[in-house]
Amino acid sequence: MTPPEAGARSGPPASGPPVALVTGAAGGIGRAVALALAAQGLTIAGVDTVGAADPGGAGDLAARLRDQAPASTVLAADVSVAAEVEQAVAVAAGIGPLTTVVNCAAILTCHDVATTDEAEWDRVFAVNVKGTYLVCRAAVPRLRAAGGGCIVNLSSVHALATVPQLAAYAASKGAVLALSRQMAIDYAADGIRVVPLIVGSVDTEMSRQHAAAQGLPPGHAEPGDRSLGRMADPAEVADVIGFLVSDQARFVTGSPVVADGGMLTHL
Repeated sequence: MTPPEAGARSGPPASGPPVALVTGAAGGIGRAVALALAAQGLTIAGVDTVGAADPGGAGDLAARLRDQAPASTVLAADVSVAAEVEQAVAVAAGIGPLTTVVNCAAILTCHDVATTDEAEWDRVFAVNVKGTYLVCRAAVPRLRAAGGGCIVNLSSVHALATVPQLAAYAASKGAVLALSRQMAIDYAADGIRVVPLIVGSVDTEMSRQHAAAQGLPPGHAEPGDRSLGRMADPAEVADVIGFLVSDQARFVTGSPVVADGGMLTHL
């Protein structure tokens, strides 16, 4: 498949149930979001570096999604590569009208500025910032064609208040926050809401890697735990996103939404 020209209008939207594109869908928050939005009646086009043919998490996710919406799929794409993003978005928009985009794909490294080499810095920004930009650039014309919709870009508490040794990650999440606010202004007239979601610590593989780098035991979200700043289950973040992309949140755009379990109160 030849990807469409970057930024090109896609023409009339495909018919059928609305489609949600979710990046980083094979695991962590992305997986939970894909399952939650499928339960809300959306057809899911998941995007990850491994696709539905993967025998692991992505393949299992694709099977679970198809139980809810048979047209759902998980596509293999690197969000930092423009041609792969364009192709994935084109496939998603071919399934049905693309109305929802959730950018969850991200990587984290644990160094200060002096110990972050250039290749590491570039890769964090390529995935976390450029990847968000590329997905949004490809998706906006399809959202316009569908009559509007919602984009949720995952930022982090580290964009606002951080801890040692997260130079590249904190800077990248600050960029995602600023980009989201700008997009909300640029696309309001198109009926496209753009919401930056500030998340705290979530029980994912990336968070476990961060804990290990700090010499800390991995966190755990106990059911009913009411302590401030506790680690969330990915499904708790997915529930917030499910609300944000729904019509119930039609007045929410541009301003950051915080789902951190109170972590910012003591960072």
